[in-house]
Amino acid sequence: MKYKISYKRAVYVLIIVSTLLRVFFASQLEFGNDEVYYWLYAKYPDISHFDHPPFVGFFIQLFTFDLFFDSELAIRLAAIIPGSINMYLLFLIGCKIKNELVGFLSVILYNLNIYALIIAGTFILPDAPLLFFWLLSFYFLIEALPLEPSKDTRKKLFIAFFFIACAIYSKYQGIFLLVGVVLYIVFINRTWLKDWSFYLSFIFPLITVSLIVYWNYQHDFISYKFHNNRVSLFSISFNKDSFLREVLGQIVYNNPYIFFSIFIMIVALIRKKFILEKKQLWLFIFFSFPLIFTTIYLSLYKDTLPHWSAISYVTLLPLLAVYVHKNKNIERNLMRGGVVLMMLLIFTSIEINKGWFLPIDENINKEKFNNKDALMDMYGWKQLSAKITSLLELKHLKSIPIISDKWFPLAHIDYYIARPNKMDTYGVGELSDIHKYYWINKKKKKLTSKEVLYLTDSRNYRSPKSVYGKSFNQYNLLKTIPIKRNDKIVKYVFLYLLIKD
Repeated sequence: MKYKISYKRAVYVLIIVSTLLRVFFASQLEFGNDEVYYWLYAKYPDISHFDHPPFVGFFIQLFTFDLFFDSELAIRLAAIIPGSINMYLLFLIGCKIKNELVGFLSVILYNLNIYALIIAGTFILPDAPLLFFWLLSFYFLIEALPLEPSKDTRKKLFIAFFFIACAIYSKYQGIFLLVGVVLYIVFINRTWLKDWSFYLSFIFPLITVSLIVYWNYQHDFISYKFHNNRVSLFSISFNKDSFLREVLGQIVYNNPYIFFSIFIMIVALIRKKFILEKKQLWLFIFFSFPLIFTTIYLSLYKDTLPHWSAISYVTLLPLLAVYVHKNKNIERNLMRGGVVLMMLLIFTSIEINKGWFLPIDENINKEKFNNKDALMDMYGWKQLSAKITSLLELKHLKSIPIISDKWFPLAHIDYYIARPNKMDTYGVGELSDIHKYYWINKKKKKLTSKEVLYLTDSRNYRSPKSVYGKSFNQYNLLKTIPIKRNDKIVKYVFLYLLIKD
C-alpha cells in the first residue's frame, strides 16, 4: 500500500524548523543600523514618524511587552513570529488556488526568498508588519474579489481592507494593495462597483492615512518632503547606477533562482504554455507588477532600494508554485536549494562573529583601520559597551550626555551604551541627518551641558572638530578602544570629551 504524503503536516514541520533556525540566527547577531533605529519607534511611540508609519514600533511593543524584554532576540520576535504565520498563509493561498502540494511548494519558495525569510522574517524592520498584513489582506481578497458580492464575501472584503489599512500603517508600499483592488475590480469583476460594501470598506485605510496625514500636518508635512526627494515621479536625468542596483538588487534579494523562475513563468504565460484560471491569474498580476514596475521606473533617475518591491515577488510565490508543480525538473531542486540557503545563513551568522574569512585591513592609521568590512555593522557593540562602561564608571562620566549629528551610529550608541548606563543621548545636527532624534530631543530636558561625549570609529571616522567646530572649543580624546574579533583587532572606537568654554 502506497503511503500518502501529508503536505499539511510537512508544512508544520517546515515552519517549526525555519522558525528555530531564524531564532538561532537572530540570537547570534547584534542589531543592524536600521533595526536599532526602529527600536526607537517602540521606545518613543507616536501616530506616525519622520521616515515611516509606526506599526513596526507597535509590533516591537507587543512582542516585548512594551520593551520589558529588551534584547535583540526578544525584539526580533516581532518579525520571526509573524514570519512563521506568513508561511501558513502562503500554504492556505496555495491550497486555495490549487491543492496542498502547491501550498507546500509555496512555503518552500518562501524559505528560499531572502527578503521574506531574513529582511522581513528575521530582522526587525517595517517590512515585517508590512509583509504580514499584506499576505493577510491578500488571502481574504482572494476569498472575496473573484466572487459576487454576498454576506460572506462582503465580510471577507471588510477584513481584507482592515488589513490593508494595517499594511499602509506599516509602510507606504501598502497603498499598492488598494491599487491592486481597484485594477482587479475595474478590469476583471465590475460587479463590486455596484455594491455598497466596496466603498464602505475604504473607511479602514482612510483612518490610517488620516492619522499619517494629521501627524504630517502637525509637522509641516516633513515626511512627504523627505520621501518626495527620493521617489518623485518625474525627472529628466537618467541614473544608470540606481537602475542597475535596483535590477540586480531585485535578483539578489529575492534569490536568483526565484527571480529567473518567475521570469520563465511569465514567458510561459505569454506564450500560453502555462494557463491558470483568469480570475485567479489577474489577482497575482495586479497585486505584484504595479509595485515592481514603479520601483524600476523610479530607479531610472532616483536612488531606490531593492527591497521596496520585494513584497511583490512574495505575492507571486503561490503562482510560481503552481508552475513549479507542473515542471518536475524545477520542483526537484527546491529542497536542495532550501538546505543550501539555510546552511549559508548559519555560516553567515558565525562568520560575522568570528571573521575567519573576511580580510582585515592592516592600515597602521587607527582612524582608517578596517573601514571596508560591511558586516561589522552588526558586530562589536556589546564588546564596546562592556569596555566603555568600565571607563565611564572609572572617570565618573555617566552624567555627561552623548551627542552625534547622525542617526547612525547614534541609535547604536543609544541602545548599547546609553541605555544600560542610563545616559542621555541627543541628535545635534540637521533634521535630514538625525531623523527621529529631532523629536526625541524635545521629549528630554534641553541640552545645556558645556561638556558632552562624542564617539566615532575607524570604519566611519569623523573628527569632532570637523563636525562640531563651531560649537565647542576643546576636543579631548579620552580613550581609543580596540574592538577584537577572533583575537584580532577589527576596528577602533574613539571616545572624545567636547568642552564649550
